[in-house]
Amino acid sequence: MRKLLILLVIPLLVGCSKGIIRPNVEDGIRDALPGYIGPAKEYTVRCDGDSTAMIGGKIERLHIEGKDVQLDPNLLVSRLVVDMNEVRFNPTSRKMKSVGSTSFEAVVAEKTVNSYIKATRGSETEMTVQLQQDRILVRVVPSIGGVDVLIQVAGGLSVTNGDKVNFTADKSSVAHLPVPALVVNKLLDRVNPVLDMSTMKYPVTLSGISIKKGSVSVKGAMDLRTE
Repeated sequence: MRKLLILLVIPLLVGCSKGIIRPNVEDGIRDALPGYIGPAKEYTVRCDGDSTAMIGGKIERLHIEGKDVQLDPNLLVSRLVVDMNEVRFNPTSRKMKSVGSTSFEAVVAEKTVNSYIKATRGSETEMTVQLQQDRILVRVVPSIGGVDVLIQVAGGLSVTNGDKVNFTADKSSVAHLPVPALVVNKLLDRVNPVLDMSTMKYPVTLSGISIKKGSVSVKGAMDLRTE
């Protein structure tokens, strides 16, 4: 009878331990994320894979979502989604040892884009951007001949060098402005890059970008360094 009880209890204990392992691992990773990615209003973490393997520091798939993530001092991301495969970490220190692949999507609000441009490109000339559906509108107020002139140029966004997002003006928009195209292009050069991901903690390669009213979404891959 005693042996029978042991045989019945052991599977129950193992099952309970597996139910505890996953939440503990997720909590540990969530606590470590501000140091890896940046401080945030909130992080949620989901681990997929064998619970027993997690004890040894192996996670098959890791899904992370962050709200109001401060990627760098000038860049606040409204929503960040990160997916990792084949994650290896130190169970004691909770530091990542290696990651097979990492993809992400970051949503940046219009207000943040304008703050970023002002902080990184200076404020000698009044300049703002408005994010509309599938396009961006840039407003610049330079002083030409002592007179302030409002210049509005529509266009799109494109990925440059794999880690920068640049504004590309619509040629017809520039052609109809009451100032030379050379002057306009020189002013718009000060806008770019609209976003610069080369300053992030880890190397980033952008793969896509989309514009919606009030926000811009960028997708790409991240090369996380090992410990």
